[in-house]
Amino acid sequence: MNNNSPFKKLPIALAIMALGTGTANAGVELMDGKLTIGGAVMQGWQGPIELEGPGVRVDADREGGSGFHRLRYALDISAQITENISVYAELAEEPNDFNTDAGFDQFGIAQDLAWIQADLGGGTLVRLGNIVTTPMTFGLGRYSDGAKVQTNPFIGNSPVDMITAQEGIWALGSEELAGGSTVTWDVGVSTPSFLTDTTDQGKYDLQARGTFNLDGGLSFGAGVVKTTGDVTCSGGTCSRDNGAPFNSLVGFGDGDNYQFATRGPSNVNHPLVIPGIDALFLQADVQYKTDKLMAHAFYGQAKDSYSWVEAGVAGYRPISGTFTEEDAELSYWGIEGQFYITPKVYVATRYTLSENETGDVSSDNEANRLQVAAGYWYADNVLIKAEYVTQEEEAFSGGQNVDGTGSAEFEGFLIEASVSW
Repeated sequence: MNNNSPFKKLPIALAIMALGTGTANAGVELMDGKLTIGGAVMQGWQGPIELEGPGVRVDADREGGSGFHRLRYALDISAQITENISVYAELAEEPNDFNTDAGFDQFGIAQDLAWIQADLGGGTLVRLGNIVTTPMTFGLGRYSDGAKVQTNPFIGNSPVDMITAQEGIWALGSEELAGGSTVTWDVGVSTPSFLTDTTDQGKYDLQARGTFNLDGGLSFGAGVVKTTGDVTCSGGTCSRDNGAPFNSLVGFGDGDNYQFATRGPSNVNHPLVIPGIDALFLQADVQYKTDKLMAHAFYGQAKDSYSWVEAGVAGYRPISGTFTEEDAELSYWGIEGQFYITPKVYVATRYTLSENETGDVSSDNEANRLQVAAGYWYADNVLIKAEYVTQEEEAFSGGQNVDGTGSAEFEGFLIEASVSW
């Protein structure tokens, strides 16, 4: 087993919290080890995935065909500048971050993560640059991001991953306790944009996470993210000066590796209820992990002081450019497990469910996803995965595949091959 992660320079205890566990490939070292270049490549294939149901948002049910996905790739560059100062940058081509309907249909390389890091000693790091903004703890280690898929036993992510990347300062630390237990923590302050944005409506996002890890493999974690954006309201209708339909993207998750016939690279499988204006995200996790077995459960809540509104109705059909001063609320939970049958072969399953509790929405408000997967490590850095997935979205779930008049569902089978170095 070999899981690739851009956090490979972290202490083991800190890696448990930040982006999972597992040894990393060394990459290619240059300049007497001061410069390391690594990377990842991934491509997938899927069988037909068809959106069905009385409330499908597109103009008609579309029959999906099978096919190969677009290749995703990433290049990691790590440089040790001084004994305590290092630089990391990931350059990636990630078509699943964007929707072709929005015009993002061209190949291109983008900065995905990058920072300047200072090692303060004693297990404490400080980073300036991109910070991962999320209340997730252990689940973040099983998160596919573009070509970086080998820490995730599944092909898709959870539909309730509350996560984004922003610009800011990030402090991370770990401490070993008596008896072999460890405590890890991180705090961050960021502005919710990859662009230079210092408008009054942007403001700052604040986050804090921590874990307590027992020596036997049992761990507990919790995280919180607070956004502090603002809007202008008049007569009960609110908007941002720039017309944007959101502030922070924490509640949006990332693009999934499921494709639909009409929409290309897609991130429309996440219940989008929270605009991220003046929002609070909370999540608690418990995990048990050994060399062969991983079992993880989590529960979270997200709440915003503002809700998207469309045609005078709040809460069930984001995304629009106007808001109302009504609390948007989402609760969610999930369970997942992974078991290694042999050192090279594993099976895994995950179930997640969310409920939209905005305003008067109290029924037909659930979305759920079931994933069943298997993986084979052909080599330490070559992983082949297969997954069956099914997802259901009720009329008022906040799901992006429903139109508010009925439910929608899809199911499909996918295969994915990935290489890291």
